Amino acid sequence: MRNILTLTAVLLLSCTAASAGGFSTGAPDAPMSLIQYGGNTKSRTDDRQPRPQRYICVVQPAQSDNRNRPYVCRASAGRVGGSCRCDNVTGSGRLDLDD
Repeated sequence: MRNILTLTAVLLLSCTAASAGGFSTGAPDAPMSLIQYGGNTKSRTDDRQPRPQRYICVVQPAQSDNRNRPYVCRASAGRVGGSCRCDNVTGSGRLDLDD
């Protein structure tokens, strides 16, 4: 049994040493590197520009309206949370970013 374990260990070490020549080390006297740098993995892979931010104006309906949902319209860029207006809607609303 001891002979089989010794033979297996020698065989394993010889296979490891033989396959180690396939790895690139960068410099002749540098230690072998098994982990290779993959670069920045969070970079965009396509050539498209990121979508610009879109602003919307959200106007809450008056209590006299039979409506539960707010009025929403496109708005020009400004400070989020600032006051804005929608055409053909009574009252002012708050500026928000479109998701």
